[in-house]
Amino acid sequence: MGHDGGEVEAADAWAVPGVRSGVSPFPPTAHLVHEVRAVVAQFAAGAEELSSEQQLVAMRKLIDGMEGLWLAAAADFSESGEIAETGHRSLASWMRHRCGIAPAEASSRSRVAFAVTEAQPASGRKLRTGQISWRHAQVVDQTLQQVPVARRREAEQTLVAHAQTLDPGQLRRVGERLIHCFDRDHADEQAIRRLERRGLSVAETYDGMVSVNGLLDPTTGATLLTALNAQMRPEAPVDGARRDIRTPAQCRADALGEICSEWLSSVNTATVGGVRPHLSVIVDHATLAAQRGDGAAVEPAQLGWVGPVTASEAQLIGCDSTVSRIVMEGESQVIDVGRATRTIPPALRRAVVARDRTCVAPGCSRLPEHCDVHHVIFWEHGGETSLENTVLLCRHHHRMVHLRDWRVDVDISGRRTLQPPN
Repeated sequence: MGHDGGEVEAADAWAVPGVRSGVSPFPPTAHLVHEVRAVVAQFAAGAEELSSEQQLVAMRKLIDGMEGLWLAAAADFSESGEIAETGHRSLASWMRHRCGIAPAEASSRSRVAFAVTEAQPASGRKLRTGQISWRHAQVVDQTLQQVPVARRREAEQTLVAHAQTLDPGQLRRVGERLIHCFDRDHADEQAIRRLERRGLSVAETYDGMVSVNGLLDPTTGATLLTALNAQMRPEAPVDGARRDIRTPAQCRADALGEICSEWLSSVNTATVGGVRPHLSVIVDHATLAAQRGDGAAVEPAQLGWVGPVTASEAQLIGCDSTVSRIVMEGESQVIDVGRATRTIPPALRRAVVARDRTCVAPGCSRLPEHCDVHHVIFWEHGGETSLENTVLLCRHHHRMVHLRDWRVDVDISGRRTLQPPN
């Protein structure tokens, strides 16, 4: 296989002087077995005296080197014509069906195999000696495809040097910088193509959830990540133990909901149909007043955009919301529309914040800006909208009250704490 005229290491035994690059006159195994024995023997000879950590690092390099040898041999196997005798039309197909490699990974490995034995000799040598992984080599290949041909050798040398101290993700960042430095016009074209790929789909699933899927351009994505990170500030541990039992994915989902709620409540000034956009829930009084565990059959509430939700979910949404009374006759005739009856007034919210300061759940330090005002005795069950009957809860712990039967205890001093169910 072709080389750039630099030093030839032991693992370059596949290169045959005087033979056209890309054509192998002998089976790959003629040198594969010898090279495998050599690298394994080298590891065995030197690793025994190393510490456990050093042995693991050395073994990782051995594995990467074996991967490089395998890819080089696989490229020779394909170029020799023997692969056609197996019934496969491509190296990727052979890798997939004969070696059990997933389709996308087989395609990536196949491309790297040809790249590092032909166009990218520097990365090929480092790969075959275990100094970089095949994932590093993949990043090098993908970057060089976007660099002017005249500067690819320079770019490869730079990337290979960084690959020995960076992981593939970090190396990709270096590659992106090189693309910008070597060909700004191409980098701008790439940015436009990325922007055109942006899109977001939001759809209700069959089980009542909402699926969110999409691609964001770098600026919008960075904005979202910044907002989520700010909203996901960790709770202070209690006695060294973290109290938040949510997974990171659940934390991100909750943070996105909180960001949207705060924007609708505090920032948005637009109107739709003459009113500010808001979450709308249509619910029967019996459903709103239902208590968990009483066994009573009630109609589900109807949440705008997504459909039916449970009584507990409706009570959660309505805990600090404007409730409009609409008296119906029969199934559809409206005969009276009442006024809001349980909205938390601004003055009351300020008083609750001054008293509780943060979410009252033990160990939770969520600030008031990220909390709801909750009725200790549910408003639907006769509880008053008063300072004595309200408490500050973050959205996560607010859910625990309405959906998991957690309760707010008030001691003789008036201190409020959230407790799990008995």
